[in-house]
Amino acid sequence: MGQPPEQAREARAGVDPAELRGWMERYGPGLRRYFARRVSPAEAEELVQDVFLAMHARSASDPIDNVQGYLFRIAANLLTKRQEPGGRTAIEDAADLSEGFSPERILIGREEAARVLTAIRNLPPRTREAFALHRFEDMTYEAIARQLGISVSAVSKLVARALAHVTLELRQAP
Repeated sequence: MGQPPEQAREARAGVDPAELRGWMERYGPGLRRYFARRVSPAEAEELVQDVFLAMHARSASDPIDNVQGYLFRIAANLLTKRQEPGGRTAIEDAADLSEGFSPERILIGREEAARVLTAIRNLPPRTREAFALHRFEDMTYEAIARQLGISVSAVSKLVARALAHVTLELRQAP
């Protein structure tokens, strides 16, 4: 017999930004506690975001039977990579795509980058500012929270909203 509807929805990762947001709300606190026992609070927030970025980056065609277990496996892998000298995360490995691209692929990449920038420009000002400070200025959530006069949790939610918005914009074909 098939999976109950809730479990079936959880089996499709990276498909729907709303599902990703739901997973962030549902599993984010547990991931924060997991990381908080091992790293500083600011690093914990960043690692939680890295877990969800990795989840978003994975192929949507491969079902996940246990979303929570999969997320915590990503978390454990991120910690392991972080502890290795010169260790690279799955996201860094996926981002290192500079070799062997055809001119067509380079053009497609430039078009996608333009779509990302447009999506970022269309964010509400506070969300855009938090996202830009974190992703482009490499500021921690704690530093952003101090600068904007909001809580670390609020920064986390703003960055998550920004990521969900950019993801949705990229999924919509031009």
